[in-house]
Amino acid sequence: MPDTADAPREDGLDDDSADAAGSGTRPPLNLRQIEVFRAIMLTGSISGAGRMLHVSQPAISRVLALTESRLRFPLFERSRSRLAPTAEARRLFAEVEQVYGGIQRVNELAANLAQAGAGALRVISSASFGQRMVPQALAVLRQGRGQARVDYRSSTYDELAGHFLSGQADIAVSMRPPVHPNLVSVELGRSEVVCVMPRDHPLARCQAVAPADFSAAAWIGYPADAPLGRVLTAYLGYAPTRTPAAIEVHSPVTALAFVQQGLGPALVDSWCVGPRTRAGLAVRPIVPPAHIGIWATYSELQPLPLMARRFLAALKKVLQDEPGPSFEDED
Repeated sequence: MPDTADAPREDGLDDDSADAAGSGTRPPLNLRQIEVFRAIMLTGSISGAGRMLHVSQPAISRVLALTESRLRFPLFERSRSRLAPTAEARRLFAEVEQVYGGIQRVNELAANLAQAGAGALRVISSASFGQRMVPQALAVLRQGRGQARVDYRSSTYDELAGHFLSGQADIAVSMRPPVHPNLVSVELGRSEVVCVMPRDHPLARCQAVAPADFSAAAWIGYPADAPLGRVLTAYLGYAPTRTPAAIEVHSPVTALAFVQQGLGPALVDSWCVGPRTRAGLAVRPIVPPAHIGIWATYSELQPLPLMARRFLAALKKVLQDEPGPSFEDED
């Protein structure tokens, strides 16, 4: 610590001592004096305390002399090169150690908060983004922060706001931003919508799937107010005729599972289709092309927690590194 704070005034008193002399009161010890007293108690000498605090011996001696003057009783008995603490010093030291124990606990808590944040990070996402996007972002987040605890759950669009209002979410990732005055949403990017089907489906012979091709087959759809339901409605609007969906589901993850069972083609976002999923499916672009948003949402009523900010940064990195969908024929 620097010596400048230790230098007494020319009259031998610091400002607090001058005030005390004028008022007749005995001012309390300041943190610098307590620190020097503790260092002497631990090392047993002026020189040892100086090395411990990285200051000169004269500076330690000045602070000690000022401390004893302020207390009006000696703290140490001088014996050659060592200082023997008085009974009063030993009693005072016991209290000082309790203070330093509290300071250590504060520092440990601060370190833990920097490492893992205040409690578990609570993440909500659309089931589709929970397949690859969110796990990849969490993997980036936990690099070097292996102690970070995460509470993750998937949610439908109409449930998102409720998770925040009930205190169950710090941050959410969805295809559409929930509409609520106490929530803030930021669009991080866009995900291409693709058509998935069994590899032996007639549409698999197409290089790209048009609305007329899609609506001519028994297909899997979504409710009109769902994020992909809106995309599907706009997409099929280009077809001269429209055939209703044979099966309606509420999540692209469910749609993908139904496609894998041979129940028909479906439109899903490209994040839903990972490399392993492609093994038994044909994936084709759609024309005209369509996209869905990737939105991060958090509460406006309280600051975004540290780990949520770090998760958001990890999510942006994952989206930046994503190469985009591949439509190579795997036959």
